[in-house]
Amino acid sequence: MTNILVVIDPEESNYSALERIKEIPSTANVDYKVDLYFDAAPVTAMNANSDSLRESIAKKQVSVDQIVAPYKEMGYRITTEVIQIHRLYEDIIKSARTFKADFVFKPVRQHGPLKRMFYTSTDWNLIRMCPSSLLLVSDQGSVRGKPVIASVNIGDEDSAHQELNRIVLTRANALAEVLNAEVHLIYAYGPAVVIGGGADPMAYQITKDRHDADFKKAKVLASENDILASNTMLREGTPDTIVTEYGEEVDAGIIVLGTVARSGASGLFIGNTAESVLEKTRRDMFVIKLESFMSPI
Repeated sequence: MTNILVVIDPEESNYSALERIKEIPSTANVDYKVDLYFDAAPVTAMNANSDSLRESIAKKQVSVDQIVAPYKEMGYRITTEVIQIHRLYEDIIKSARTFKADFVFKPVRQHGPLKRMFYTSTDWNLIRMCPSSLLLVSDQGSVRGKPVIASVNIGDEDSAHQELNRIVLTRANALAEVLNAEVHLIYAYGPAVVIGGGADPMAYQITKDRHDADFKKAKVLASENDILASNTMLREGTPDTIVTEYGEEVDAGIIVLGTVARSGASGLFIGNTAESVLEKTRRDMFVIKLESFMSPI
């Protein structure tokens, strides 16, 4: 059985993360938990009486139950909870851990006063610290039938990146099967750097040789994961730009990326590709980590 935690933003009118579960058959063996997070500070500022807070929570519980009622009628197994915000990304991670969530669905393109809380810092921290696979849901509407992009890193041959490539492709194929879509494999590589600069023929040849070698690896990886050769792409440039542009080119539904989390100063740079893609793309983004990842929260 699969557990999916769904985060809804009270400022949204279409509840995009909740709406995304419609892409999954209601008959699937999935349990959903829908969380509505709220800031109790305005309530407590106006009235320190704990009864006011309880009354506010009760009203919000009625509201979230009304929101999910149509989904329950369609056959989805859903429980709900209203959670007071302390630090939103930590609250989401703790709820995911308690629920033993395999996936977290969270809206990414909010509007209004909660935008900073929900988008800037929260998504950044979830990309780095959420132990569950994270689907950041855009407002593009249905993703059924749209290509699923698997962004891989062929250039790094260490075991961690090889394992991450495997998980990214496994997840992408699973998503494509549910969505009746095709998987596209893409790898962005940087140009060769030759000391002295300028239009050096050596730089061109090094870049070409690297492209040819990486393309062979990409085709093998694609073949091993039942991805069409015509859907296997290598392009020169930064990963965030290449992945974003390719997503627009093929009208992708979901971009699947992996992050290798590290502690210390290097951790500041981990996930920055995912964050940059998040800021640029209009597509859903599915962020995964190695199974060995341990969240600090």
